[in-house]
Amino acid sequence: MTRGPVWTFFASPFSLLVVCGFLFAAKIMVSKAALDAGIQPFQLAVIGNFGAGAVLLPWLLGGSRKPLPCGPRDLLLYLLLGLISFGFPVVLSHLVVARVGPAYGATIYCLSPLLTMTLAVAMGVEKVFFLRFLGIVIGFVGMIALVQQQLLQINVSQSFWVYAGLAIPVCAAAGNVMRLAYWPPGASALAFSCATLFVSSAILGLAAPIFESPANWSFADASILFWLLSFICVSAFSYLANFRLQELAGPVVFSQIGYWGTGFGIVLAAALFGDMLTALSIIGMACILCGSALARGRAPKAPAVSQRSVYSKRSHNWNVLSMGPEIRDQNCYQY
Repeated sequence: MTRGPVWTFFASPFSLLVVCGFLFAAKIMVSKAALDAGIQPFQLAVIGNFGAGAVLLPWLLGGSRKPLPCGPRDLLLYLLLGLISFGFPVVLSHLVVARVGPAYGATIYCLSPLLTMTLAVAMGVEKVFFLRFLGIVIGFVGMIALVQQQLLQINVSQSFWVYAGLAIPVCAAAGNVMRLAYWPPGASALAFSCATLFVSSAILGLAAPIFESPANWSFADASILFWLLSFICVSAFSYLANFRLQELAGPVVFSQIGYWGTGFGIVLAAALFGDMLTALSIIGMACILCGSALARGRAPKAPAVSQRSVYSKRSHNWNVLSMGPEIRDQNCYQY
């Protein structure tokens, strides 16, 4: 099949990781500006995710050769991913940040790559090898170097919420592994992005009245509309790039987006707002760069196994977990 120009650009996992990290940082900055303009947190999440899905939907319906799977099993997967990857973490983050501080909400995502690698190996979705493990650890050290000032701002007296907050990176890691293990057969990153955005918007919409009054959501102000539309556009391309990265490189490489996002956030803050880049920040970004280069490598190849033994064209409900390790690795990196 001939690749389109967008997918040709999105063909390199490392390039995609850099793009995803930049979009991650841009999304955080746009969301902060939106909240400062008067948009409420759940309003931003519900309308932002729904709008991002609406931006991608015409592209899916008009130009994609891989439609959105909507079988019972696929719908259940979208629901579970919406709850595990978005609904529960967003609600818990809202509760934890209010009691422990925003610094804690940002720093606990440092654990996501380590937890993702552990779960992926335990479930047999990825194989562990030394260079990947070393890369994740080096990236983790770099991330700690970048957020060391925020660590001092955490209110550790709220011990219950400190421990409860650890469920947030666990959910992120579980969602990362589930997306690969149960990726709908024949679904593109574009289709999966649309489904995830719409389902997460619906789940957060159900939770919103617990924390906010949707009747008080404002859309009349020009600045609110501007930042809301900006967030929708950034979110749409961010989700598309993120899912394409996981489709190509697997959950462990995908989970490093937070590392790169933090690095880009510091660089953008220095470029746009005059923040000082410290020597520790530069060392941290160098660690993230080196760690990502090591972690994106492939495991040593084993003798090939015929795919016919694990995949039947008669069934559309095959599971990645039923594959042998060799086939799973090919599936992660094949286009």
